[in-house]
Amino acid sequence: MFVIPSAASITTLFVIKTDFYMVKDTGEVRASVQAISPIPAGVTGNGKGFEVTEYAADASVLEHIDFANGPVLCKFESVLRPITNRFGRTTNTQVLTKLIQDQPLRQSAPAPVVAPQKPVDSPKP
Repeated sequence: MFVIPSAASITTLFVIKTDFYMVKDTGEVRASVQAISPIPAGVTGNGKGFEVTEYAADASVLEHIDFANGPVLCKFESVLRPITNRFGRTTNTQVLTKLIQDQPLRQSAPAPVVAPQKPVDSPKP
């Protein structure tokens, strides 16, 4: 059987803002994540530095982003989905679907330090 792979990818973002709203007509909740991204070298124009980039997201993703200590670096799983904007135009858009929690590395217990043993002195004749 032929299996078509999904177009999922992993995206790491420096998240500075999350937002959501409800579409009046359908009741659908639309969520977004804003992040700071470097401006790619060689783009047209003379922009240098960083820019704010907005990504569509599943609403459940927003619950897991914690701004308690300010902006946060997050790793997301994302897929391409057809999204219809408020003007009726449908485009394939990258949508953040899952926040990937990095597992903290387990620190192994330090090996006990064993002092070198002194050779036992034998009685001298």
